[in-house]
Amino acid sequence: MDTITVTPKGASLASPKVVKNSKGAIVPSSQMAYVEYGCEHMRDMMENARKLTLHNYRAILQDIHEKPSVIAQTHRTPAAGDGRPVVALRPVYLCLQCPSVLPEAERDQHVEAKLHCFSVESRDGHIYCGNCQDFIYDPDLELRRLQKGKKRKHEDPITTDEVKLIVNNSTFLPCRAIGLRGLYNMGQTCFMSVILQTLIHNPFIRNFYLAEGHRTVDCEKEACVSCALDEMFVEFHSVEKTEGFGAVSMLLGSWLAAEALAGYQQQDAHEYMQFILNALHLQNGGSSDCDSDCKCIVHRTFYGKLSSTVTCDKCRNVTATLDPYMDLSLDVRNQSKKRKLNLQESNGDDSFSPLDLRECLERFTSREKLAATEYTCQNCDGQQTVTKQLSIKRLPPVLPIHLKRFEHMKSTSSKIETKVKFPMKLDLYPYTTQYKASQTKAAKMSGQSNTNYNINTPAHSIPYELSSVIVHKGKMDSGHYVSYSREGNDWFLFDDSKVVLVSEKEVLGAEAYLLFYMVGALEV
Repeated sequence: MDTITVTPKGASLASPKVVKNSKGAIVPSSQMAYVEYGCEHMRDMMENARKLTLHNYRAILQDIHEKPSVIAQTHRTPAAGDGRPVVALRPVYLCLQCPSVLPEAERDQHVEAKLHCFSVESRDGHIYCGNCQDFIYDPDLELRRLQKGKKRKHEDPITTDEVKLIVNNSTFLPCRAIGLRGLYNMGQTCFMSVILQTLIHNPFIRNFYLAEGHRTVDCEKEACVSCALDEMFVEFHSVEKTEGFGAVSMLLGSWLAAEALAGYQQQDAHEYMQFILNALHLQNGGSSDCDSDCKCIVHRTFYGKLSSTVTCDKCRNVTATLDPYMDLSLDVRNQSKKRKLNLQESNGDDSFSPLDLRECLERFTSREKLAATEYTCQNCDGQQTVTKQLSIKRLPPVLPIHLKRFEHMKSTSSKIETKVKFPMKLDLYPYTTQYKASQTKAAKMSGQSNTNYNINTPAHSIPYELSSVIVHKGKMDSGHYVSYSREGNDWFLFDDSKVVLVSEKEVLGAEAYLLFYMVGALEV
């Protein structure tokens, strides 16, 4: 294959994107009557080397569709050590500008090293632009993709109706319009802003709304929270702006849906998260008496199950129940004797005795003795002391973890300032029902808690990665919320309308109130 080198132009326009008006209806682009090129980078390529680009693309398509599939899936990687060919089970990317074949993990590195921004996905021949960091739709290349690289008589497999659909659903999208935008504080609304930022940067929620999962034009609900969120996704991902966004529709919808939220007093971010997830559930096909089979986007993203077992200390009868959850609430109070001793040695300064998130999870799933007055055994037909244990039966793709920092007594309320260390990658297998059931009797009788937090230790591992962190600063009655979210490999601080690039170190040093962990990989 001949090598194509194109010097990119300074201007940055964009790839096609759906744009809607204020009522949610799709409107044609005012900048371009037809999608002439997939993106401005492909335009540069076609203007400089059209003939060679089409020749290379046809050759790649012929390799994909006419040769054994193992050929297109074979690549050489430094991970093999001696450069031997490796057959990938997942799609690989064939560079459109040189003979390189790359796995997804090395695709963008190739763009940076060689300045070759276009590659072809090995299964269906779709074009990926490394500068846009997205797949693109180019009419000329799409025609050849549908023909699978074969030379045919001049015919257009795309119908007139499909052409109209493309025209009406396409416009320029700035490459940097990736949801990085702050939210104006409209009167102590930071509690709402941080939750909205985590949803905007949640890929499961984002993909649902950008794929027209909730059609505002078809929604008849008044002041719909889901329509307001759809409006935000369109605004954040179709227009390149640096100023903040006023989520007026979301605020109004929240006020009308929950009277307790009406007004300008500070609210709890965790309670608002519970409210908005329930509202989105109801407004996207769910019902108030919905069970675990609900297929709404909220359940598909956040729904999990806890297993609760209660063992009678007298007759050893075991009662097991399954309880649904959308988040885990963990106690962050220092309770162990060892921790109290450390606290005394540090002259009462709690900052020298931080908790570890995995210690909190271990405490949450450890066995707990209940007094006879708290439980009646059906088998013994009387009150007995029992042992209760919680474990995670089902994990959701995104797991919100609530650290219980606000303590409410009869007469007073206070904030728990305990520092909690949390990792970028968290193995959740040690807290699952499967792991707890597999522990040996000797390990149970030893009474020693598992404090080895090396995620490579368990025979089975369920790795999750940190995706967002919400922080409450200040005192309980006069605090302020900020959040951190990951976009690609970068972390950003969202403080009302301010958005700042930050380091992983700053994120890990934050005094977290809510943590969001996302599954590392999904089975396909």
